[in-house]
Amino acid sequence: MGRFLSSLSRRGFMGSVGVGSLALGVGASMARRAGAAEPVAMIDVSVVTTPDVSVEVLPDAYYLTNVRLETGFVEETKPWLDEPVITHTDTELKTLRIADGKIAEIFDNAAPIPPEAASYDAQGQVMLPTFRDMHIHLDKTFYGGPWEATLPTEHGRADRVAQEQEMLLKLLPTAEERTAAMIRLMHSKGTTVCRSHCNVDPVSKLGNLEHLKNSFARFQDTLQSAIIIFPQHGLLASDSVGLMREALESGGVSFVGGVDPSSFDNAMEKSVDTTVQLAIDYNVGIDIHIHEPRETAIPAFNRIMDHMEENKQLQGNVTFSHAYSLAELSPEELSDIAARMKALGVDFAGGVPIGKGQMPLRELHEAGINVMSGTDSVIDWWDSFGNCDILQKASEIARMQYRSTEFEISRTLGYATGFVTPLNDAGEQVWPKAGDEASFNLLPASCSAEAVARLPVRNAVFHKGKLGYGSLPKAG
Repeated sequence: MGRFLSSLSRRGFMGSVGVGSLALGVGASMARRAGAAEPVAMIDVSVVTTPDVSVEVLPDAYYLTNVRLETGFVEETKPWLDEPVITHTDTELKTLRIADGKIAEIFDNAAPIPPEAASYDAQGQVMLPTFRDMHIHLDKTFYGGPWEATLPTEHGRADRVAQEQEMLLKLLPTAEERTAAMIRLMHSKGTTVCRSHCNVDPVSKLGNLEHLKNSFARFQDTLQSAIIIFPQHGLLASDSVGLMREALESGGVSFVGGVDPSSFDNAMEKSVDTTVQLAIDYNVGIDIHIHEPRETAIPAFNRIMDHMEENKQLQGNVTFSHAYSLAELSPEELSDIAARMKALGVDFAGGVPIGKGQMPLRELHEAGINVMSGTDSVIDWWDSFGNCDILQKASEIARMQYRSTEFEISRTLGYATGFVTPLNDAGEQVWPKAGDEASFNLLPASCSAEAVARLPVRNAVFHKGKLGYGSLPKAG
């Protein structure tokens, strides 16, 4: 075995792998044409700033050699410290047999492979669980067309809604290709599981929903997806209850969405009650955006949880998205509402907002809440900075809320993976195991902590054994 595979030095490892070690197709960059921008619907969305989608179709069964798996933490004693400290992560190179979408077996790397079997070389890259983008709007975006930064506003959110109402019909003819471009972008960042909000409103009606379903069907082999129907312009304010029912009756919807029942609908109790009734009537979950301050947000959260106590079918099937008001609470108040959320199985989803009160993501996670990360917007009239990199979200959380040690950085990988991590807190290997779903990423890093801190490229992205992005050389 050569220096490339045998060395565990991080600098040596990164230098050995390099971005160019795998043959990756990258689409051409697109520049804005000189002069005035063309109408949005006329953009040639076949030319997008996303990786090439031509990836190899792998057989149903194959071997992966030289896969770097984490095996434990290493502690050392330092003369200036009173206690031993975790200094790095141990790894071993293994061979995996993938069959029927699962990790069928894990072998010692020296084990022989049947000569007739298909086999590919992971080249010593670390294997990490697939990433999960659990709050994204894939149905509406400028992505796939010329660069469009967000516009200034004079009347806050009302201006954003007005612009959206103007843009929705212009974007509708190219919605599927734009969504496909974002899914390819997600794949290139290592994400193969997502939950997308989808507008249901008087302007686009169910048009976006139809296109989103078509896009998800197109990527069904490499993406696990769920749809939240979202009354972006207010459930009651835009008189969208009938449209929401129509959307639910069309099938393929997993969650009823909602948004700011006090400030959008000016009727918190009626808005919440209507949302809950829709979920009960159609046996789906709830994922509600609440950006409001504590004075109106906390009563809304508690009203939803009151309904959950009365309706067992909602327990474990409700998500509070954004919930900026949680950053306004005292530690005691946060502890109280987190305990109620945990007892009822309420999840939290959102990005990592900058410029607001720091969200208590670590506190929620340590209180037993399922904390889910998301991109939210990708280059639209609400925001200009989305890039679909959920590993970057984990890195931002690590920098803001954890210490920059091997152990603590490694723990933050869970914010990208749904808290599936190679090692548990005790340093015991818990993933991957034979029988696990073969959804994972191969990255040029030595361990989880380095991946979170350095954000390396995702060179090969797998979903249930299928290659969704990148490529690997054949072994041998």
